[in-house]
Amino acid sequence: MESNMKKVLFLNLLLAVLFSCQAQIPEPSVPGYSVTADGGRQRVLVSWTGSDQSISSISLTINKEKGAVLIPTGGKAEGSYLLEGLEEKSYDCVVAFVSESGTQIPSGNLNFTVYGPNWESKLPSGGLKSSDSSGATVTIRLNPVQNAYYKGYSVSYTDVKGVSKTQFIPASSAAAFSLQGVASDIVAKAVYQPDATLGDEFYGAEFTIPYTPPTPGEFTPNPTVDGYRGIWFDLGQVEEGEEEYGSKYSGGLGSYSMKHIPMAIYAPAVNRTYFVYGGTPNCIEGKTTPEEQGRLLCMIGCYDHDTGLLQKPRIVMDKTATPLGKSDNGTGRVYDPHDNPTVQIDKNGYIFVFVSGRSTKRHGAIFRSRKPYDITSFETIKNDDFMGYPQVMYHPDKGFFLFFTRYDGTRRLFYRTSEDGINWPGPVAPNDSTQYESMKLASIHAGQTKSGHYQISNMWGTKICTAFNRHPNGTVNKRTNVYFLQTTDWGKTWTTADGTPVEVPVVNWNSNCLVRDYQHTTETHNCYIKDVNFDAKGNPLILYLTSRNHKSGPSGGTRQWHVLHWTGSEWDESLITTSTHNYDSGSIWVEGHDWVVLAPTDAGPQYWGGGGEVVRWRSTDEGKTWVREMTLTNSSRNNMTYVRRPWYGTDGFYAFWADGNTMTLSRSYLYFCNKAGAVFRMPYNMDAEWAAPEFIH
Repeated sequence: MESNMKKVLFLNLLLAVLFSCQAQIPEPSVPGYSVTADGGRQRVLVSWTGSDQSISSISLTINKEKGAVLIPTGGKAEGSYLLEGLEEKSYDCVVAFVSESGTQIPSGNLNFTVYGPNWESKLPSGGLKSSDSSGATVTIRLNPVQNAYYKGYSVSYTDVKGVSKTQFIPASSAAAFSLQGVASDIVAKAVYQPDATLGDEFYGAEFTIPYTPPTPGEFTPNPTVDGYRGIWFDLGQVEEGEEEYGSKYSGGLGSYSMKHIPMAIYAPAVNRTYFVYGGTPNCIEGKTTPEEQGRLLCMIGCYDHDTGLLQKPRIVMDKTATPLGKSDNGTGRVYDPHDNPTVQIDKNGYIFVFVSGRSTKRHGAIFRSRKPYDITSFETIKNDDFMGYPQVMYHPDKGFFLFFTRYDGTRRLFYRTSEDGINWPGPVAPNDSTQYESMKLASIHAGQTKSGHYQISNMWGTKICTAFNRHPNGTVNKRTNVYFLQTTDWGKTWTTADGTPVEVPVVNWNSNCLVRDYQHTTETHNCYIKDVNFDAKGNPLILYLTSRNHKSGPSGGTRQWHVLHWTGSEWDESLITTSTHNYDSGSIWVEGHDWVVLAPTDAGPQYWGGGGEVVRWRSTDEGKTWVREMTLTNSSRNNMTYVRRPWYGTDGFYAFWADGNTMTLSRSYLYFCNKAGAVFRMPYNMDAEWAAPEFIH
């Protein structure tokens, strides 16, 4: 009996010791440990945070019959794991943490929903409220959807290039938006996203938005020229005794003049740049007169950024045609690039070409493409306009704003507007100026018989700006001064850069819009305005060149390149570089806080001729200092001239220009460069509809 009692006491003591030892064995700890789940399309993303190294996996009982799923953690404090192929339903899963030794620590339940085709089939389809087709633009209004997971609409269509496109329209924009470059019906469907982490999208039933294509009817395509052939021109004004320096200006003037604005424009809807230039049917080397070379053809070309190819150019207007004018020498062949075209694109994708008319003998004209984003055929809008140097602004909500010059003996500045580019106010008769008086911008006589001005313009949003010079008593060879005007209400009122009202037309030489007075300096300066652009804040920049007088050669003095910058409180001026000719012409780009000038500032093979070798100058301190960054052309056969900045331009077709011998008739090639500075020559001869440019440098 006593022996049995001792055995019981011993066993109890042994158990007590054993239980005491077991209590001292530490369990895996999971302080702050959490597990979440995000459900998607027949899958779930399980995420964890706050784990310690003792946890090797997470046990998730998704299906009791199949048992738990072990999600490896790799001992990481946080991570995620994707489980796919799950049944579409809501889940309530038992969760446990599993230590390296296999011990499971229960941690409650995890709730999530997996979505699939059954759930998707019950989603609202949304729908079309209304749509309007105009050209290649469709304005669409879609019904809102009352659903917590609704994000917007997906729309798919074929664009004018035949490329299939899909765009997402967020819910905030779906009530009213526009698609550009459309060439087919549009398939739309509402988009839903139950969980943003996975980002799986679900869709309501598809519906079709009809597209009504334009109906141009039967039309004849515009004629082509089998290559990019620029116009060669000589103004013929040579100073007696200075014949070795050549004409006042001459050479390849396909991209002439800086007062033709814009000559190139990028269309993001089709990723193409459209550009116009003064062309000619051909130029045979050895011919000695412009009459033998041919005539001025107002051309349009197209560069496709997707393919890197150029489309065969079209003749928008042959300036030989009667009754649109004759050249001053009565030959019936207009070869004067003063009549070069400009280009603009409206919100519906229609391409407008504005052809300049110089003097009362040669009228201007307006053309519109018959199909959106297409250069193959144009219709005439106006062919009796008195319009020199057309400078065309466009805003999708306001329409067209046109600056122009009347060549009626005084070179006065005017402007006018049109909502659609088709209906324009103004006189019917080209020589009737009375109806233009309310749109006159500047005509400074200052007690003299005649006035005269040249202007350069640009726009920033709905702010339109113009910088112009003055020709005392109408004498263009004495052009001087810099004036600046801007309007923020589409021409109703005009102000200086600081918002001070200016009465227009400007008639006094010392108007409050005068920015620089070169007329009354110790050494009189001619002033040649080249470009207007805007800094990152929308403050205007004016690029211009000054010289001693109008002459070619050394007697013209040092040609200095300037930038005027409105800082918000004053005009700052900086000097970029010098060059050898008054008509060395380039443009200014703004790249964030960097300013870039591309211009032929190096002397070319025709040393004293207009143009030269193209150089890139850069300022990283808003024009305070400039550095020569790159030489784009060198050892050229002929001078490069009139470097132009495409509006809304992008890489691939960053600038374009022409070349030509300034001393004798030559072929004139057209060039363009990309943003990196690679230079390409456009093909002078083309057999196919599209052709690649030639890499030059």
